[in-house]
Amino acid sequence: NVYEIGTMHQEFRFEMSAAGESFVFTGEGDVDNERQRIAMSMDMGALGGSMDMIVFDGIVYMRSPMLPGSRVTTEWVSMNPAKMDPTMAAQFGGGFGTTDPSAYVGLFAGTVDVRETGPETIGGVATTRYEGTIDLEEVVRRFSEVLGEDVDRATRRELQRALEQSLTQFETLGIGGEIPFEIWIDDDGYPRRQVISMDFSGLVPGSEQASMRIEASYSSFGEPVDIEAPPKRDVTDITKLMGPEGLGAAYISSSA
Repeated sequence: NVYEIGTMHQEFRFEMSAAGESFVFTGEGDVDNERQRIAMSMDMGALGGSMDMIVFDGIVYMRSPMLPGSRVTTEWVSMNPAKMDPTMAAQFGGGFGTTDPSAYVGLFAGTVDVRETGPETIGGVATTRYEGTIDLEEVVRRFSEVLGEDVDRATRRELQRALEQSLTQFETLGIGGEIPFEIWIDDDGYPRRQVISMDFSGLVPGSEQASMRIEASYSSFGEPVDIEAPPKRDVTDITKLMGPEGLGAAYISSSA
């Protein structure tokens, strides 16, 4: 069961396109499922710059040249998603939320119409590729069943919250119903790569095509990782600035 893996490394690629515009950002990071910690570095592509993100004890820490303004003089900023509007928290991946591609693994509880398409080697590892559809209603209904009984209560609670945040993000984008996917599984039953594609054309006026594609590759299962929170002296808490309108980040960046 992927939820019982203590640690793993991931590399990911997000692609979004709408109204004739598109952008890509990529990154990599480590996930510690047992301690509920994440450390990632991202290249924001056309959005400009880079970003480092750490999730530690439920707090999201971010470091980026795009963030400093008059109210931020430290290297890092932090947010507590538990004190934010749920929709806003989902945008920033609170807990094991949607900023972390591994959170999307929970969606595979709702797979339907799965087809095996043959063997393929991913990162030197033999895998079997599958494709099919994720039914979002089935995700909610079957998630606990897929987790099984061996997952401890704290991990189960955190994964449930991550799933809820993923679904909140989809609801915000107007995505519902069924989502196509591809996944590559190794001989130990671990996912080595997953691709999820989403269409939200109906939300973008005048656009016949608006979509998001998320690709994530996984490796180094069970290997040691060292994830620590930044020193408090280097962090500014911006939770109160992240209002329900979602203008907090823009305000911080543009303040003079």
